[in-house]
Amino acid sequence: MHAVVLERFGGPELFRWSEWPTPVPGPGEVRIRVRAVSVNPVDYKMRRGLIPVQLPAVLGRDAAGVVDAVGPGVDALRPGDEVFAVLLGPRSNGAYAEYAAVPAPFVSRRPRGLSDAEGAALGVAGLTAYEAVVRRARVRSGEAVLVAGGAGGVGTFAIPILRHLGASPILATAGGEASAEHLVDTLGVRAEDLVPYRGRSLDDLEALVRERTGGRGVAAAFDFVGGEMKALCVRCLGLGGRAVSIVEEPSGFALDVWGAASPLFTRSGTLHIVSLSAHARSADPRDWSVYPELLAGLAGLIEAGHIPPPAVTHVGELSEETIREAHARLEGRHVTGKLVLTVGGGHA
Repeated sequence: MHAVVLERFGGPELFRWSEWPTPVPGPGEVRIRVRAVSVNPVDYKMRRGLIPVQLPAVLGRDAAGVVDAVGPGVDALRPGDEVFAVLLGPRSNGAYAEYAAVPAPFVSRRPRGLSDAEGAALGVAGLTAYEAVVRRARVRSGEAVLVAGGAGGVGTFAIPILRHLGASPILATAGGEASAEHLVDTLGVRAEDLVPYRGRSLDDLEALVRERTGGRGVAAAFDFVGGEMKALCVRCLGLGGRAVSIVEEPSGFALDVWGAASPLFTRSGTLHIVSLSAHARSADPRDWSVYPELLAGLAGLIEAGHIPPPAVTHVGELSEETIREAHARLEGRHVTGKLVLTVGGGHA
């Protein structure tokens, strides 16, 4: 088969469209004929060598396609099933390829009515949002929330899930006109609930959030971008509030967690870290049981019409040129929603 291969760390120009061994599914695995993939920030971090991977490597954690073959012991899936998958744990190769073999717990039937491209956009971003909002923050109807990074891939799922759960108001930070338009026009955030942060101090932003919540702060805050926005999420919590972050920080990052003046102490708040791949790194398949639960939960919300299909931007057919373009756009942070590439005639 063919795949986009990375042979050394560096810029997106290092990707090569090359031959790669076609995988054979082992016990408990399914082989997917890939029809579409999406890109995530973790991809360019791996490409740059910030997250260690063994080279040469085929990157990519999100895939949608058709089950092509199954290994011994797989009963829930069969050839011909249209699926989406998160390629987090043991796998033959990443998603930037014509085929991938992956253990069945990381694969789910695609919600009815979704295109290949929409299916490819579900995995990493959708499951991260579901874990953050539903399983960690446990948002309830009527609770005020703050979303930092709502215009990005994870926010594209988090905001509709929050709306379905009845969160109100849903405040969302906006870094510029494009993200503000996406939040309002595509994700349905009210214009009066935007929190523009360019040129404003953390003190000003906290004051704005508290003003819009009657001085109480938010019940839950979601950090999908890191840096100062992580600090803002913690500072804006109300009594018993829950902050959830999906973003790692460099060594030496300052966040007052333990001090007597920390918002987590003064407001009896909690801070949760969501790392979607944590369980996948375990060699014990029993630890992978979280993924079927997440996959089923997210797919169920979409099939029931509780949240819409994800907004996607089609970059083109998977190739050296298109994957380079997708990485450059994602790394430049000039992206709203999810960037998707089709493979071998997949549908956008």
